[in-house]
Amino acid sequence: MILSGIKKIAFGTITVAALASSTIFVPSAFAQYGLGLSKSAGTGGATRGSLPQITMLVPEDGAKTVAARPTFYWYIAPPTIASNDSSTESAPVPSVAVKIPFKITVFLRDGNEKSSKSIFTALGKGEESGLYKLTLPENAPELVKGKIYRLQIRLESPDNLINVSTTIRRDDDTVQLKEIASAQNDLEKARIYVRNAYWYDAIDAYTNWLSQNPQDEVARAERNDLLKAGMKDNTAFSNERQSSLMTLIHTLEESQKAIAIVLYPKILQ
Repeated sequence: MILSGIKKIAFGTITVAALASSTIFVPSAFAQYGLGLSKSAGTGGATRGSLPQITMLVPEDGAKTVAARPTFYWYIAPPTIASNDSSTESAPVPSVAVKIPFKITVFLRDGNEKSSKSIFTALGKGEESGLYKLTLPENAPELVKGKIYRLQIRLESPDNLINVSTTIRRDDDTVQLKEIASAQNDLEKARIYVRNAYWYDAIDAYTNWLSQNPQDEVARAERNDLLKAGMKDNTAFSNERQSSLMTLIHTLEESQKAIAIVLYPKILQ
């Protein structure tokens, strides 16, 4: 059993979250969501069907947050199996029924380089495909304003070891913070975050709102348009693979369940 013998400590969870369906509405066509840094490994693993095995829901050149401990999202594609129908030439097809146990290691690195020192490490485990959510817990260091960090996620299964990462910069503006503080609900906050290109916070605020208001089609559309705007230049979905981005968004729309994975401390060898 993965992580057997390690004492659990409740300092955070990775949670599958639901994203929503789409219509066309562009909340902020002028916002530049990426940081303009060198593109990092936002996706990883062999393609499962039309999607990469792991996709971080973030612009490939990083993104901004106002949070001291922001929330991150990524999608794990379902396993594939060979079809028994000879007419399909044994083409791999998605199978949500197949579960493959995996271990996740989360690293927060003190800098933008892959070799930057890890200042926070935690472990988790699971076996399901789906959309995952990680909020840096209270025992993780607060992000320093204006500083660049890298979040790395390593997934290990019996047949794979995959690393993906994203870049984070914590910014703030006194006027914007006052506006956020005066917002009446998560939807109002999400729209403020979008206008000011705070990607991580916008995705999280929309998700929180939709978890309580699943019939709000306008909010669903706004979040889908945000995903399209932020991920349209991702190399995994560029040019001939643009249809894969739509596949990802439609897949996220269908996700309704929540699976929590308890985080454990990293035991140094």
